[in-house]
Amino acid sequence: MNINTETKYCQTCGIPLDIDYASLEEGQNEEYCDYCLKNGVKSYDFSMDYLIYLWGLFPEEYYKEVGIRHTSSELREIMSRRLPEIKRWKQKINTAHVQYELIIKVQEYINCHLFDDLDSDRLSQVAGISKFHFRRLFKAVCGDSLGNYIFRLRLEYIAFKLISTDTSVPELLSQINYQNKHTLSRAFKSYFNCSIPEFRKKHSNARPEGKNPIQVELSIKKVHNMRIAYLKLERTNNISHSFSLLWKQLLQFSENYELPSKGCQYVSLTLDYPLITPEEHSRFMVGVTLPQSFETPKGFGMYEISSGEYAIFSFQRIIPRAK
Repeated sequence: MNINTETKYCQTCGIPLDIDYASLEEGQNEEYCDYCLKNGVKSYDFSMDYLIYLWGLFPEEYYKEVGIRHTSSELREIMSRRLPEIKRWKQKINTAHVQYELIIKVQEYINCHLFDDLDSDRLSQVAGISKFHFRRLFKAVCGDSLGNYIFRLRLEYIAFKLISTDTSVPELLSQINYQNKHTLSRAFKSYFNCSIPEFRKKHSNARPEGKNPIQVELSIKKVHNMRIAYLKLERTNNISHSFSLLWKQLLQFSENYELPSKGCQYVSLTLDYPLITPEEHSRFMVGVTLPQSFETPKGFGMYEISSGEYAIFSFQRIIPRAK
């Protein structure tokens, strides 16, 4: 009889299982530890990251169960590698990747059609899921309802146009197909707590020549075909920490496949203007260009830019000199 000597781990908490395969009876559990079986294998109502954090608090408990000593940091590092490969968390990760990709697809559609008629019927078709499931999923991933999300992006886009150009409000309304001036004025004041003229003055730095504090330069450049694998960050209360984690993940992926040696370049983008969008709503993307034959890595989004001539806009903030 062949005896399985490979170490197996509890498919919920990740602890090594002490299984006597020589006397294993038919139907006997060989997936979960006694604790998880007793308390329910699906009783954990928290994330994998939190479970890794918890293991780091109790290295002595791990030693009592397994007989191997680790420091807190060593145990967290072990669990960071182990948990993504076991059943409970692998299923969650795979599901989360699918859901994330669906919402990214919808967000990209919204960005390209921001002032079209956007509702859950149309966007659920873009996602390819039912309207009711789409609403729940969108809020779970984005942290806001679909209506609030679109409302905020529209007003922040308008606010950026107001301080980066000298376009009048009527002219702006004709460009974006917003309802009417009075509706915009009420919505704008409700969101920014000031009127449109007050907002424009506030961000003009009261420069005597009356110009806006942002200088926009346009150039036409030829761009070669480009594929960018990216990770997106939004809905966070700690930008610095989250941004660092995102870069760490991207750099690890890039080094594993030796992308820098293949001429690939790193890309960092902000999708919002810091003077307008609150930090907790800011959206960032970090990415790396990929060779044409390289498949999209799991968990990453993909932007493809076709070869051609493109209008390149450079934005520079003008800071008045002190008198």
